[in-house]
Amino acid sequence: MNTQPTLYRSIPFFEQTFPEIPADSVDVPNLRYAKFYNKSEGRLDKGMLFKTKEELMEAVQDHSIRHARREYYVTESSKTKWKVLCKHSTEEQWCRWEVRGHVKCNPSYGIKHVIQNVKDQTGYDVPYQKAWHSLKMVREIVYGTWESSVQKLSAYLGAIQKYNPGTIVEWKHKGFQASTGKYVVGYVFWAFKPCIDGFQFCRNIISVDGTHLYTKYKYKLLIAAAMNGNQQVLPLAFAVVDEETYPSWKWFLQQLSRHVIRGRRGMCLISNRHGGLIKAVREGPDFMSPHGVHQYCLRHVCSNFNSTIKNVVEGFVGKLAQNIN
Repeated sequence: MNTQPTLYRSIPFFEQTFPEIPADSVDVPNLRYAKFYNKSEGRLDKGMLFKTKEELMEAVQDHSIRHARREYYVTESSKTKWKVLCKHSTEEQWCRWEVRGHVKCNPSYGIKHVIQNVKDQTGYDVPYQKAWHSLKMVREIVYGTWESSVQKLSAYLGAIQKYNPGTIVEWKHKGFQASTGKYVVGYVFWAFKPCIDGFQFCRNIISVDGTHLYTKYKYKLLIAAAMNGNQQVLPLAFAVVDEETYPSWKWFLQQLSRHVIRGRRGMCLISNRHGGLIKAVREGPDFMSPHGVHQYCLRHVCSNFNSTIKNVVEGFVGKLAQNIN
């Protein structure tokens, strides 16, 4: 039996009785009960009431994304129609909210994962560009921007030195900006104390190379490594520089000689044939006769040979014939 009291229009309003429910769940002028928006279902129905315009807009945005609707109407209790368009920013905001937890747990969370996750949750095919932009914004929220990361680099390396006594950090700045009161980073070098100590038990061979940092700012990472008697690689030193040039390689080798090699003789340096690196090596005493020797990496030699001469047989015979002639 239905125990809910019946509302009669013939009874004056002030003489009517209502059940013990929140007052804002009753559409009093129309004498009926109204439903509220349930975010777990994500579906709008005619006659739903909202306390504020902001709540209404939030529900419309959520419903739009879940059901991929571009244009529709929502009716308020006052019979005023609201026309809401599903904007790009709405989709991106929802994507950011949806993937934020995944990015925190997995820094390598990619665009394809964003698209698939939104598809699984809502059935909506989010465009690639919006997924990319949403993922970029979430990564900046969780991990910071490239600019903020650079600002934290000094404190980070300082903490490494504090908790790893003996770790070496060297800076070279491009200049000082009086307007901001900050230095402009040129190069930064670091070498961990355990690696410096471990080098004393390795062979007199050091390999150096550089690699690209595929980020917003196209800097390079320079690396020096050694090898012990068990053919195991020991990283010795690192540096972040703007470009692989003669000045950057010269500065890196100077720091390597000063903080890692420390006057050790008979060193063999292995590298590629980068012009700036070769020039920097020739000006350093630790890797030239009589204190040391400089050799080229055969992997780089083979790679350069194959990229220059496509047909190995004909190319080699042709080059040999030219040298004989």
